[in-house]
Amino acid sequence: MAHLITNNCRGCTLCSRYCPAGAITGEKKQIHVIDPALCIDCGACGRVCAFGAVLNPAGETVPHIKVTQWLRPVWDEKDCVACNVCVEACPVSVIGTAVRSGKVGRTAYPHLADAKRCLGCAICASQCPLGVIHMQQPAAELKATAEKEPAAEA
Repeated sequence: MAHLITNNCRGCTLCSRYCPAGAITGEKKQIHVIDPALCIDCGACGRVCAFGAVLNPAGETVPHIKVTQWLRPVWDEKDCVACNVCVEACPVSVIGTAVRSGKVGRTAYPHLADAKRCLGCAICASQCPLGVIHMQQPAAELKATAEKEPAAEA
């Protein structure tokens, strides 16, 4: 089942601009529609929606999250076998490959080549046959969160 846009939509067009599948249509200031045949359930439409107008396949409102706080893939380098399934699975082609020195055999290991364009959809992680990809907040966000937390008392 695909994501769904509700009557809370204000027609800002942000969801359609972020949709990597071109599944969202609509005119400016009009309620937009998601074509379920095209939707890949990445959730980007809901995360960019400031009006809470997008429901996930379970019927829950997708919470708005700032793009800078979207989760990003991180690979467990010691267990990754460079099958590159994640590279092929990425709907916005932001996962590249790079040579990693010191490894025997395959050398083209995946990495996040364009973090700013990453949707944080976790399709790469769900498709990884070895489960060596986990999603986490970008390093800058982790640092900012840690700086805001009160220091532990001695």
